Amino acid sequence: MRAVRDAVGDRIAIIAKMNMDDGVPGGFWLDEAIPVAQWLEADGLAATLEMTAGSSLLNPMYLFKGDAPLKEFADVMPQPIKLGVKLVGKRKLKAYPYTDAYLLEDSRQIRAAVKLPMILLGGITTKSVMDLAMDEGFEFVAMARALLREPDLINRIQKDASTPSLCNHCNKCMPTNFTGTRCVLVQRSTTRTATRGKPEGYAS
Repeated sequence: MRAVRDAVGDRIAIIAKMNMDDGVPGGFWLDEAIPVAQWLEADGLAATLEMTAGSSLLNPMYLFKGDAPLKEFADVMPQPIKLGVKLVGKRKLKAYPYTDAYLLEDSRQIRAAVKLPMILLGGITTKSVMDLAMDEGFEFVAMARALLREPDLINRIQKDASTPSLCNHCNKCMPTNFTGTRCVLVQRSTTRTATRGKPEGYAS
């Protein structure tokens, strides 16, 4: 943190993104995350905290919630990894129910322990959920999958607060990290620019 601050000076803010729960037995959890957040605050080097969850290697779906796209992951993997995904994928890629603001309950405990500005991550797709985050004392929210589905979502919410998100949390965007991150439900033009349109099937 000190090396980063020395490099950037006061030109930009430093966001510390840290786990609250690894989602694996014996992993990092809230009882450890709270004092670490307090240490970061005491150091005075981070401008804000963004809390997350899960281990991308040991339990990859724990952070994302929603469907586990086993077939799509297998399709983009070389052998023998492809075969491994087909054989043991259901054990490694567990599906977790999606709910809006699904990291809120854990993040509240960090929020109560520090005075640093905080970013709420996880299931932020509508203005009502953004308002909930603000009401709970979070200064910012973070969005990812919803913006892959609709890059203009924030602008449309700004114009009409009732705008729903079209993201259905299928998580089929995740395997595209290996081929060009995108929402597979959005038709793409010949210039590879994402455009809103009727959903198309995933091309394996």
